[in-house]
Amino acid sequence: MATIANTINPAMGPLSFDFAKDLTLVASSPQLLVAHPSLGVNSVPELIALAKAKPDTIAYAMSGIGTLSNLSGLLLNHMAGIKLVPVPYPGSAQGVNDVIAGRVPLMFGSAANVLPHVQAGALKALAATQVKRLAVAPDVPTMIEAGLPGYDAVVWMGLLAPAGTPRETVTKLSQAVNEALRAKEVETALQTQGFDSIGGSPEEFGRVIDNEMKKWADVATAAGLRKAAP
Repeated sequence: MATIANTINPAMGPLSFDFAKDLTLVASSPQLLVAHPSLGVNSVPELIALAKAKPDTIAYAMSGIGTLSNLSGLLLNHMAGIKLVPVPYPGSAQGVNDVIAGRVPLMFGSAANVLPHVQAGALKALAATQVKRLAVAPDVPTMIEAGLPGYDAVVWMGLLAPAGTPRETVTKLSQAVNEALRAKEVETALQTQGFDSIGGSPEEFGRVIDNEMKKWADVATAAGLRKAAP
């Protein structure tokens, strides 16, 4: 039986199975780094400069240890050499509310959740966390464009199959998924929920999984969330 999976939690610690038995990368949900206007920054470089001037004083809301909203901030810390402070919330909705209220100045949130507040002027969008600009927010630069080469932090969904699944079955299922992703009604349904359809071959998806596992394991280790390998 195939299943939908992501690499964020596996990157936090070792698994008892091989995660990369894959079919197709289905879709990804980009995030936006947003700030309350009172923070006084209009870009990621300005945020980094402020964070370097005031280490351990600028907080960001996140929805639990090891979640993408947590690790996105830790990735920024790791790549920019700064120390933003994660503040845990029971869920993203509570975090968004407190950022809008100015109790916490920053958060990484899904575009679907935070973009309406950006458009209303309650929050400032500093950057998109995926490698290309969002179709729904084309004026918002990516973290890469903001000076952080290789920064990529998205929620993605992929279709996986058990080890030992015949190759012809994997190929047939992968082709069927890719065909479905090209259908307008599927693309529209995904975009409505904040996802961009991707698709691709099993080999391409395997490389994505390998890269994601390494990246997030390195970030988790650097932040003390995971023990370094002996």
